[in-house]
Amino acid sequence: MLLKTRVLIITAASLASLVIMGAFGLYTMRQSMYEERHAQLNQLLDFADSQIRYFYSLEASGKLSRQEAQERAKEALGSQKQGNNYYFIRSLTDDTFIYHPIASRINKADDGGIQTGGRTTAQINRDELAKSTNNKAFVLINTAKPGDQTKALYPKLNGLLKFEPWGWMPGTGFFVDDIESEFKKKAAIFLLVAGVLVTALAVLVFRMRADILHQLGGEPQDAAESMRRIARGDLNINISLQEGDSTSLMASLKQMQLKLNNITSTIQENSTALSTQVDQFERAAKTYTEEKSEEAFSELLRSVNKLGRISDILGKSISRFRL
Repeated sequence: MLLKTRVLIITAASLASLVIMGAFGLYTMRQSMYEERHAQLNQLLDFADSQIRYFYSLEASGKLSRQEAQERAKEALGSQKQGNNYYFIRSLTDDTFIYHPIASRINKADDGGIQTGGRTTAQINRDELAKSTNNKAFVLINTAKPGDQTKALYPKLNGLLKFEPWGWMPGTGFFVDDIESEFKKKAAIFLLVAGVLVTALAVLVFRMRADILHQLGGEPQDAAESMRRIARGDLNINISLQEGDSTSLMASLKQMQLKLNNITSTIQENSTALSTQVDQFERAAKTYTEEKSEEAFSELLRSVNKLGRISDILGKSISRFRL
């Protein structure tokens, strides 16, 4: 595998890890914020339940009439209104508001509008409570904010109770568009940080790759293959170098290849010369044996001297392999 490919894989894997970790962190943050709202709603529902049951107990004991007990319960819940957060009471059997901070909506049919899926808000509330095992339900709807002239719809998480003795469905809720806004803000920050980190990582990794390639003078597998072929005695390989490269591993291999080629060529030339000189020596020795003349002896001595010089040169050439 090319070093470039490995670098791309490392960069891609790092990017994927950052994305997965960041996405999981963002998802966990979003879920924890929703769970926090669920916990707050649960506490508010427990408060409403305790208030209603308290006044119901006064009715049951005869201390208050049903109408008085219900009015006192409505007052207790109505006093908890803070901004857009308030209690409301719907009927369990129809779309009527039994209590609402906006007086004009009380005792009037109000289905809350059509939600995704075709059901009305009131019907969704009744359906979710019907499935509940603890007389509580949590419903995410889209509705307009009080006083918002644009009539834009925002996500709202409602918590609902079922109080069958009075046929009431008390509830309260929080708009959760702030959670989505916070989530998008955190996601944007994450993407920015992830982008910076990935860019820094990519620069670092590619710089490291460039340094490695500069030191090697090519891909690692090319250098390894060149060394293997030279080790096997193949000195005719083509070692490509980048322009101006004289210090890399590949450049050193190229120099070694040239040196080995020169040495082997010298050895081959000297071996040929030695073989020729041996033939001349044999002829000179034969001539001297036959003639026993001074001239033949002089020729024999010259052949011996030449043979010695060539042998010495050949020995030096061979000794260069040990350098």
